[in-house]
Amino acid sequence: MNYNFNCENLENISNHMNKLINLTTIIILAFSMSGNAQKVISASIYDIIKTAQTDSPDYLLSKMDQVNAEWVYTASKAIFKPQIGLSATVANINRSVSQVTLLGGTQFVNNSYMTNAVGIQLDQVVSATGGSVFLSSNLQRIDQFAQDGIDATSSFLSSPIRIGFVQPLLRLNPYKWDKKEAKINYETSRKVFVEDKEKVAFDAVNNFFDLYTTKLSLIEARNNRDYLDSIAINSKGRFEVGRISETDLLQIQLSAKNADGTVARLELGVQNKTELLRDFLGITNEVDFEFSPPQPITVYSIDKNKALEFAKKNRSQTEQFRLALLRAEKDVEFAQKENGPNLLLAGSFGLTKDSPTFGNAYSNLLDQEGVRLQIDIPIADFGRAKAQREIAKSNLERTRLQIRQNEVTFEREIMVNVEQFELKRSQLKLAEEALEIALRRLDIAKKRFQIGKIDVTNLNIAIQEEQGARQQYFNSLWDLWRAHYTLRNLTLFDFETNTPLD
Repeated sequence: MNYNFNCENLENISNHMNKLINLTTIIILAFSMSGNAQKVISASIYDIIKTAQTDSPDYLLSKMDQVNAEWVYTASKAIFKPQIGLSATVANINRSVSQVTLLGGTQFVNNSYMTNAVGIQLDQVVSATGGSVFLSSNLQRIDQFAQDGIDATSSFLSSPIRIGFVQPLLRLNPYKWDKKEAKINYETSRKVFVEDKEKVAFDAVNNFFDLYTTKLSLIEARNNRDYLDSIAINSKGRFEVGRISETDLLQIQLSAKNADGTVARLELGVQNKTELLRDFLGITNEVDFEFSPPQPITVYSIDKNKALEFAKKNRSQTEQFRLALLRAEKDVEFAQKENGPNLLLAGSFGLTKDSPTFGNAYSNLLDQEGVRLQIDIPIADFGRAKAQREIAKSNLERTRLQIRQNEVTFEREIMVNVEQFELKRSQLKLAEEALEIALRRLDIAKKRFQIGKIDVTNLNIAIQEEQGARQQYFNSLWDLWRAHYTLRNLTLFDFETNTPLD
């Protein structure tokens, strides 16, 4: 979106910038048509951000983490669903000498048999109580091999249906806590992914401006070098006819040489920063970038209270506070219940039948029931249980205090960044005005130098002031873009479009 300057004479700045941009395009196109031709990517800052948020290695790694978190959450939810399993024992053959007790006493006998078994069982945890129930069906067969005058025999034991439960009565319910923790972890992972995406955008802005400003500085340095070279040639002629001193000539020649060094340094900088941007975007081919000029962020207002509300609602840090508190509360309950009395109630009911034939094993079934109540009561632990309870309570209070401190720091960070955003917008306006003045002053200085009204020292000062003002303008613009994406990252809300990020 176009940004309107407040000063009337900013047309000069626009023309100057257009010349720089056109020169950039000419240089890039000329380079792309040379023998070592490279692909030229024409892009705006929004194109770079979009590419980074879809194809960059940083984004792809974050996406993989999110996919992994999705599967972890799916696995955690599956625990609370019925689990069905089939087990079978096929051809378990045993031939051994065993010690047995008979009516005549204890003696060693040869034993040779084979067992087979198959069963299916359904298990279901009860998250509300911390217990579990099961439903199963089993069939076993024993084949006794013939030996020592004993005929071979076969027998079957069936249990067509058996249901049961196991219920701890005075222990921590792990399923209740695991369900809460899994939900918070999943919400955290979703928010972290959005935050990572905004972090990628922030890094894309930095890489864009780092290369863009270096390219503009290179163009300006080349223009300055050409200008100083022409002045050096003219000054040599003026020195020969005695119109300037040797000191002025040497100073002009030194400025021209320094300009050559500046160009060489910036050429290396452009090359290095192009490679950094290419690697950041995940581009494997040799490319060059042709950028359209970045515009200031659209003017929009930010309410501090709204920013804080969005931050508390959307940031992963809020979920991390909840998770830390949840785990501390779980530790307190664990310390209170695991070191005290324990009751375990278990029961089952089923039908069963043994028979030498398979068919009869499922007729005239007999019922089987079982109930077990187990009690464990600690007698003396010499203060161990009390110490663990106090440790857990102390850690809970410490966690609450740390969370309160972190929340204060978190809220302050939001407020400071909102305030700084408005300040950086004001700084950009001042930098725009300073650049306009510097450009006008440099133009006047060049004209006055040509007619001998000022010396080379004053000309160099004007050149340096223009370079400094231009650098300050783009630094201020850069800071505004970074502040924009910092606020997006902190609140996960786009104030420019007034929509939440997801």
